Amino acid sequence: MNIADNVRIKKAEYLGDYAIRFMFSDGHVAAIDFHPWLSAAGQNPMNSQYLDVTRFRKFKLHRNVDVYWDDWEMCFRFETLYAGKLPRMPKRLRSAARVRTHAQPTTQK
Repeated sequence: MNIADNVRIKKAEYLGDYAIRFMFSDGHVAAIDFHPWLSAAGQNPMNSQYLDVTRFRKFKLHRNVDVYWDDWEMCFRFETLYAGKLPRMPKRLRSAARVRTHAQPTTQK
């Protein structure tokens, strides 16, 4: 993806729950739901603390390029925000999440 060097985040708007809409100076708009990333199996406790919506809502922009929380405890780079896609979990964590999500309760006869 080619993004001009002068493109910046013009506005970041909290949409509700764990979603933020980013509007860029070139007219591009990307909305990101952070909940799947925050609640992923094996997530860093430093990040999962932002499952508290009150804390999540207190995001900040750094130089209209990056979004961050508190003292950079959690942050996402411009390219990620512009693409509207969060980084993928490492493969071993995705597998653990899939197993836990798809596991069926056992019934005894």
